[in-house]
Amino acid sequence: MSDWGELMRRIRRFDETEAKSESAVDRIQSLQRLLMDYLGASSQQKPELYGDATQLLMALGLHEKIDILGELSLSIDRAQNLSQGRKIALIGTSANPITNGHLTMGLEILALTDVDEVWYYLVGKHAWGKKLMPGEHRLAMAKLATEPYARLKVCDFEITHGHEFYETTMETAEIMRDYFMPKYSKHQFAWVMGSDVAQSFHLWKGATWMAEAMSFYIIHRLGYDFEKPQSLLSNEKHKYFCDEIVTSNISSSLVRERGRDYEAAKLLALVPNSVWNYLVKHRLLDPERLK
Repeated sequence: MSDWGELMRRIRRFDETEAKSESAVDRIQSLQRLLMDYLGASSQQKPELYGDATQLLMALGLHEKIDILGELSLSIDRAQNLSQGRKIALIGTSANPITNGHLTMGLEILALTDVDEVWYYLVGKHAWGKKLMPGEHRLAMAKLATEPYARLKVCDFEITHGHEFYETTMETAEIMRDYFMPKYSKHQFAWVMGSDVAQSFHLWKGATWMAEAMSFYIIHRLGYDFEKPQSLLSNEKHKYFCDEIVTSNISSSLVRERGRDYEAAKLLALVPNSVWNYLVKHRLLDPERLK
């Protein structure tokens, strides 16, 4: 066997069929024989010809002119970075429901910053008492919407743990400081907000602490200019994306307003198909589903 494609096909076929009926040791030896065969060794020769798995990988790398050591080094670096924590941007949202606008914001943050992931931080209750779809449905739709994007995640912290602290506080800064960030202490967090919200950020309880403890990414929204140099977010670690970012005026309220009659054509541009199907299945656009 001398064709790389054939090797990959045989490995996949082995993984799908033969491996299911073999022990762990047998699987390793079978894969080892496949690689030895590809490298030109007789299947009758002992596995010790190439020594352990590391030596076999080295032989494969030499044969294919692949820098195996370099690849292993990169993998180790990535593993160490993960163990030391990641840089994560949080998009606080009710996701009532999640829209294409939410996805655009998350993807643009990934494109324009050095964060490892974007987490949609779903609230359990709205701080101002706004009626929301049930939390389990908002969470399910957010997961469906982000499924195609490996670096977009959904955070259910408040939906799951809100009952533990909502009687004490519903202030974002206090929840971040006293509950959320201690739970995820290895990670570095940034907060994403629109320029409309940024205009009144200084009025948030704990805003000064939040501006010092986290980085902020401010997304320009049409009609809401943000005077960053005169704000609590004047530090250079906070970024204001204005002309260079793709934005959207799609909102959850627009989805609910247009979707009352469950006409698919009215929501094609507003939500992913998976979210539309979920909304229909559970009749979540009926006004009485908001509580």
